[in-house]
Amino acid sequence: MATQTYEIVDARTNTLVARMVEEATGRWRSFRGLMLTKHLPSERGLLIRPARGIHTHFMRFPIDLIFLDERNRVVKIRSSMPPWRIAPARAAAVIEVAAGLADAAGVRIGDEFLFRSV
Repeated sequence: MATQTYEIVDARTNTLVARMVEEATGRWRSFRGLMLTKHLPSERGLLIRPARGIHTHFMRFPIDLIFLDERNRVVKIRSSMPPWRIAPARAAAVIEVAAGLADAAGVRIGDEFLFRSV
């Protein structure tokens, strides 16, 4: 099964949030997330649908979490979440990106994200 990859743009600002966001397919990939990743380049990320809660166990670096509703609108942002933490949430999706990226891209609660297949 091929993994879907997206470019994500903030519709409010027309800003590119991330160039290569891979969708986690299956329960194992969603659970594993980025925990075995050594480094997360700023243009990459991981999309998890649905998001019942995110953990950073066994991770080596902090990440930003951008939680989305069913219409791909930002409902919550958790910036620079360090390793060994849990972020409980019930969201339609979460995007995990490099720490500081949400702020650098100017992402705000209520912003709508556009997903473009790459």
